[in-house]
Amino acid sequence: MNSGRLMALLALVSMSLQVLGQDPEWDKLDNRACDRTCLITHIDNYTKAILAHDYSGLPFALAVRFTENTAQLDVGEGFLWRAELQETTFKYQVADPMVGQVANGMVLNIDGRPALVAVRLRIERGQIMEIEHMVDRNVAPEAMELLQTPVAYLSSDVSASERTPREVMIAAANAYFAALTGDNGKIAPFHEDCVRHENGYQTVNNDKPGRAAPSPALPNPETPMGRTFMKMSTMTCEEQVSTKIFSGIKKIWPRRVLIVDEQKGVVAAFPLFIHDGTRRTNETEGLPDMPNQSRLAMMLNMVTMESFAIRSGKIMHVEAFPFITFPYGLGDGWTVGSGR
Repeated sequence: MNSGRLMALLALVSMSLQVLGQDPEWDKLDNRACDRTCLITHIDNYTKAILAHDYSGLPFALAVRFTENTAQLDVGEGFLWRAELQETTFKYQVADPMVGQVANGMVLNIDGRPALVAVRLRIERGQIMEIEHMVDRNVAPEAMELLQTPVAYLSSDVSASERTPREVMIAAANAYFAALTGDNGKIAPFHEDCVRHENGYQTVNNDKPGRAAPSPALPNPETPMGRTFMKMSTMTCEEQVSTKIFSGIKKIWPRRVLIVDEQKGVVAAFPLFIHDGTRRTNETEGLPDMPNQSRLAMMLNMVTMESFAIRSGKIMHVEAFPFITFPYGLGDGWTVGSGR
């Protein structure tokens, strides 16, 4: 090939690449903000794609980032893209048009077994910029009673009279984490009827003694620890935190309070709980049967999706799942330097 023909060919290739790389002509309708309906449509389409194992029609950004259980993967990898999935009746959605974030908290059947699943997307200019999956397949039958349909606080629109300003909702969620690490329930704006569900189990404000931890086994009243957990199970959210039972949580950072759904009155956070084996105190309050806590505390880290239903500035309901645990020192997959 002579030099003239080569130069002409290179010029043609260059022009072709320029045309392919051009943005479309300006259309103001293409630049409207993605409102709540738009965000819900994005995550509904994403859910349909994982159910069908076909992501070809999804609008991924060129630099889309994806994690599952904190591990950075390529789209198409992981449980939700490769396992057989079936939807169930449990799903709630939170969406925040101000920041372009949306998430599902749901139960899916994975290869025929129920699993707790959280999916978060960040949308920018119509494209999926971030994808976060959390998947816990270790769901006992005892957990399923409260995992049939979400509570009304998560699924219903908040009434005008109970709406809370956005900044107060964010502050309430942060105050919850501060209360846990401050060993003082008065730090958070708990409603006296506040209920917390963890991995499907109600662990506070039970009508009768039951679980105070997300475990299928009921506490044994014949043991000091069993009596302690039975007492904690009937406490209010404020009372339980104030016992100092959570002193083994070194810190909760980053908190990642990412989604404020003002229509639903729900704030969703994606925190990293850090347990380094130490406690702020070995003493508890209001738990006379609690055994001495001088032994090594838990040494692990955990991420979850934690949603707070806020009514008139008070935390009415906390829904926390799935619990994804991994060794102490490892981070959340999104925040540089997290894990210790």
